[in-house]
Amino acid sequence: MASPTRTTSPPSSLPRSPMVSRAKVSGRGGPLPSGRCGAFGAFERFIATREEAGVRLAREGVLRVGPQAEDAGESHDGSPEWHQGPMLIFGRDAGLLAAVAKTALGIEGADFTAVKELGSEVKNVVVAGWAEPSTVHTFHVDADCDPDDVVRAINGALATAPVCHPGTLASVIYVRASSEPREDWAVAASTHEFEAIGTDLVPIAADFERLIRNLRCPPTSCLGPGTYFVSLTFPDLSDAVSSGEEWTPPEWAVDKKGPLHSALEVRADLLKSRGEDFVLAQLAIVRRHSQGLPIIYTVRSINQGGAFPDDEAEIWRLMLVGLRFGVEYVDVEACWSREGREAFIALTKSAHRGVRVIGSYHAIQRPVADITDADLCALFHECARAPEGGNVDIVKVVGRAETAQCSIRINQAAISVRKDLPADVRSIVAICTTDAGRLSRALNVMLGPTPVAHPALPGKAAPGQLSAVEIEQIRQMLGLQPNPFA
Repeated sequence: MASPTRTTSPPSSLPRSPMVSRAKVSGRGGPLPSGRCGAFGAFERFIATREEAGVRLAREGVLRVGPQAEDAGESHDGSPEWHQGPMLIFGRDAGLLAAVAKTALGIEGADFTAVKELGSEVKNVVVAGWAEPSTVHTFHVDADCDPDDVVRAINGALATAPVCHPGTLASVIYVRASSEPREDWAVAASTHEFEAIGTDLVPIAADFERLIRNLRCPPTSCLGPGTYFVSLTFPDLSDAVSSGEEWTPPEWAVDKKGPLHSALEVRADLLKSRGEDFVLAQLAIVRRHSQGLPIIYTVRSINQGGAFPDDEAEIWRLMLVGLRFGVEYVDVEACWSREGREAFIALTKSAHRGVRVIGSYHAIQRPVADITDADLCALFHECARAPEGGNVDIVKVVGRAETAQCSIRINQAAISVRKDLPADVRSIVAICTTDAGRLSRALNVMLGPTPVAHPALPGKAAPGQLSAVEIEQIRQMLGLQPNPFA
């Protein structure tokens, strides 16, 4: 079969993921033809949807900061100054809207100074001048509102909102209770979505605060050396959590018997359904039961050791669901086209101030021993690649080990390449799969966050994955400190 051409890494001697041509998947390898990447269609559809909603995200606006950013100014460290964008929240439940608006107003760093209720008159959305960055604008969609009129009104309001400065993308949040049906017109009119679980306003407020912080506040400290994140493998999280008066925090979030976990990875490719409704509901469950731990959103393709089909356009479609929900971290596979990756990273960083990016590559098709030093180091650099105005926070390279020497080699490669990576890269993950790669997971404690399993999970996300307890036991057996950062 003929392979489509391709303009990007990984290094030529490493296996590549199938790429999406303009017509269909036609094989492995190679750069795509000149012009728009075929897989960029997912972004084009997303952009088209936003254009219909009045958010003028031209392709150039997604890939790089638009012309309006020339007068954006710079911060004290020389980076582009952050400009907060306007926010509108709407939904059917007036009481719920009022509660979450009050929550947003009290978030330090979100730069809100007032709440403005637009009532339920559709014309109010257009004439209220809601595009005031410091105001939380709420619009109650009552039973008398024509959905088409609401969409047109929001479109008109968005059309006046600034969209090109870093961080000034307008946020329109569709708020609904979990008992309410998810309405297509409301999805089409919004950029983000919030599902309120239950009726207790205290946890609802905490959940909504996390969404707003990811949109408008500086990111929290990046996961670094000595931290562990649990790779969740449940096909349906609702089967794994308790409820009612007997509610207890799940062990995979708070394990009193072992080291503390620092984040939870949701593997969307392992869920029993990849429909947008189901994935959003799963993320809401994890956020509610996470005990405040950040969520890492991952869609792992088959070529990279996961379960999602090797279809770049569909990967981006499902990745956008994570952004719509408002997760804290997104894992971006470096096996896909540079154009697609840079577009996604730019969109992530421009519209989600508190979200961090993990650039990953899983070179598991052959053992680390068969990969040259140059190619191994090139993978770290490719994972760190980002567009102008964006950045990758964590670089993650995974190999396949046949012997313990493979673990030592990938660890040494990470140490040697670290000084040459962009300054924005905060930490590195360098591990190997298989039982022979267990040593790499113990060594990675000194480099960055380590993905771990847990006995309460139905299975492991990767061959050779260990729990945090097992990793620290290995370090003790080697005469090392269990975790110098604990």
